[in-house]
Amino acid sequence: MNVEGTAWSVLPPLVAIVLCFLTKNVILSLFLGIFTGGLLLNGFNPIAGVVYSLEKIIGSMADEWNAKLLLFNLLMGSGIAFIWRLGGSKALADWARTKIKTKRSASVWAWLLGVIVFFNDYINSAIVGNVMRDIFEQRKISKEKLSYILDSTSAPVATFFISDWIAYQLAMIQNGLTAAGITTVAALPAFIGSIPFNFYCIFTVLFVGIIAVSGWDFGPMLKAEIRAEKEGKTSRDGAMPMLNIDFELGKPIEKRPMIMTFVLPIVALVSVTIFGFYYTGASQGGETLIEKLGNADAATALLWGAFAMALVGIVIALAFKLMSVGETMRTLLDGFKLMLLACAILVMAWSIGTVTKDMKLADYVVSLVGENVSFALVPAIVFLIGMFISFSTGTSWGTMAILTPIAIPVAYSITKDPWLSTTVMAGTVFAGAIFGDHCSPISDTTVLSSIFSGCDHMDHVNTQLPYAIVCAVVALVMYLMYGIFKISPFVLLPIGVVLLVFLARLLHARSMKSLA
Repeated sequence: MNVEGTAWSVLPPLVAIVLCFLTKNVILSLFLGIFTGGLLLNGFNPIAGVVYSLEKIIGSMADEWNAKLLLFNLLMGSGIAFIWRLGGSKALADWARTKIKTKRSASVWAWLLGVIVFFNDYINSAIVGNVMRDIFEQRKISKEKLSYILDSTSAPVATFFISDWIAYQLAMIQNGLTAAGITTVAALPAFIGSIPFNFYCIFTVLFVGIIAVSGWDFGPMLKAEIRAEKEGKTSRDGAMPMLNIDFELGKPIEKRPMIMTFVLPIVALVSVTIFGFYYTGASQGGETLIEKLGNADAATALLWGAFAMALVGIVIALAFKLMSVGETMRTLLDGFKLMLLACAILVMAWSIGTVTKDMKLADYVVSLVGENVSFALVPAIVFLIGMFISFSTGTSWGTMAILTPIAIPVAYSITKDPWLSTTVMAGTVFAGAIFGDHCSPISDTTVLSSIFSGCDHMDHVNTQLPYAIVCAVVALVMYLMYGIFKISPFVLLPIGVVLLVFLARLLHARSMKSLA
């Protein structure tokens, strides 16, 4: 039976995602999704299915990019371990107690910091999570809330600015231009022109600010916040935090807590990573910053930064005689242990992504859309397809690679307008692609947000999803309004923000009433 590119291709990610929600056991759910793909691709032979599944898992671990990111996570764990044991987190918490005095200010600061750290989505989650995790604990704000803020200001923010994403997005736009035969539009101006049409990402980032300032939480997030406020439990009973520093590392060394112990490793992480972006890009050629970013090896830069973070922790421990050499090595290894669950989930998430590729899920989804559809519906349809593919596969870059070379030619064939076809479709594809990257339980950035907030992964997904859906629905309405009425995005964006405020207030009031 031929299952590639058919309705059967939906089954592996569907099994994984549904089981994630039902069982709350992410690793088992992901493996069963991979195994489902193995069965389908091997004529329902269980032995061949197991062999296929193991090969995909090994392949994910052996991939050079993935291996670097796994080591990045392990070294990040060591950096976090040194910050904790040397008293850096305690010193920061003591300082924050005098500066950040309310839940609102803590949430707003986390949101603003997430917007400021825009150059890489992984580093965004790591820095904001490390800076704000103990502050949120102190102010009795749920782990779910912090993980939501991290996730909503990582990939969505990295889509807009000068980040390691921009080069890839430019390449995808160029692929679309080439496929459509458009020669009158350049990739960089088209990228800039696409930003106002990236409704979902804009609304997602702004919605975090709306929630942070107003406190209008709703749905499962409101329950989590009430639990944290009234019971002092920032995680629910029975939760399995992705990063449990207190449990794994014990009490910090209290004889000399210094903010420097927190700041210097973070500074090392940021500065070395930025240098890595520049150096790896420049070494491959390119005159402008954009060209150098296009050539940068992001995984290598991240790895260098995490190594520098851990190394600075070791140097501080030895220089101030806070640890012996043996104790630094134990802390290094204990930091690795912090990340083992997270690394396991990342490997499984990458593996099921390769299964969906083998099953040609994207080809099936794209084939469902006819070629004679009116342009009025094209932006909304492309957005919905991007949402589905990215949520099912957990990858935004893969979704961009699939849809951009298709969406731009389709729009151009209907409108004959090269600028409109490129900017609107690029913005729409990027928006749909980020939806899944932002909130799918099998997305690496969703996993990393759970890690650095110290949140149970499925608690993070369950509490964030209603917020993501609200932003997606508002974005979908704006795409329909643009397609039908050709209203400028600069008019639609304020309308969308007003609608977000209205929905947040309405849903908060209803949730409060239901809990009364």
